[in-house]
Amino acid sequence: ICMQERVGCMATWLEKRIEAINICMGAGYSEAALALLYSGIDTLAFLSAPAAAKVVTWRDFSKWCDRYMVPFMHSAASGIDLYGARCGVLHTSSAASRLGRKGEAREVWYYFKGRAGVNLMTNTPLPSLMLELEALADAFGNGSQQFTADLEGDQTQRTIAQERVGQFFSWGSFNREG
Repeated sequence: ICMQERVGCMATWLEKRIEAINICMGAGYSEAALALLYSGIDTLAFLSAPAAAKVVTWRDFSKWCDRYMVPFMHSAASGIDLYGARCGVLHTSSAASRLGRKGEAREVWYYFKGRAGVNLMTNTPLPSLMLELEALADAFGNGSQQFTADLEGDQTQRTIAQERVGQFFSWGSFNREG
């Protein structure tokens, strides 16, 4: 895959990710939308991670959120709060996370279309944080656009991201007998 195709691949991946999040929200599948959103942040944080990184870390995730999402959010959420929220959604389908239990992040609860997703059993050192799902998705979309624009001005990071995009799944028809 040439470099131009990789840039197109990233743009297509991002467009499809945002479309999938919007489809889930439109159908009322809030938890599925959250899973797609948080895994999308993971992917973009990996594309922005240092050259030697083999996997995305909580530091990469938090840094990406603080740089690209938090400025677009009208809340007190931080990158580490969003990382704890990611862990809760992806690992236990809940707001609970190790970071929340240790007092290193606030539990994130959500509201969406007049309904709330909360943890009635919470017992964490920090107060919880309520986020609107649509606003979180908008912040992801806006942050993704800013990230893409920043890559245009940073040849080193763009090259790292382009190499990593080459690892994305390639979907198409394959002969299983070959």
